[in-house]
Amino acid sequence: MLGGVPIMPLILIGGLTLLVSVWLYYLVSGYVSLGIVLIAIPILLWMRQTTKTDDQRLRQVMMRARMRLRHSPSRATWGAISYGPLCWKTRRTQWKS
Repeated sequence: MLGGVPIMPLILIGGLTLLVSVWLYYLVSGYVSLGIVLIAIPILLWMRQTTKTDDQRLRQVMMRARMRLRHSPSRATWGAISYGPLCWKTRRTQWKS
């Protein structure tokens, strides 16, 4: 953790902000890139506040968002979302009689 924020989300948000702001500075305007940087600051503060009491809470929030995006067609059809474990191994045992 760096500054109360986990390293991977910090690098992801920081790198994405840097990349987008540099491109927008050269292609559009410096004010737009400044706006992108100012938008990233509250995001980093929110991540710090989220992980203040539980360091895995940010991961849970991101996992919930990913599952919500993945199951949106099912939710639109059936009006509900169901989660279950994935079974990667198949049973190779046969019923013995």
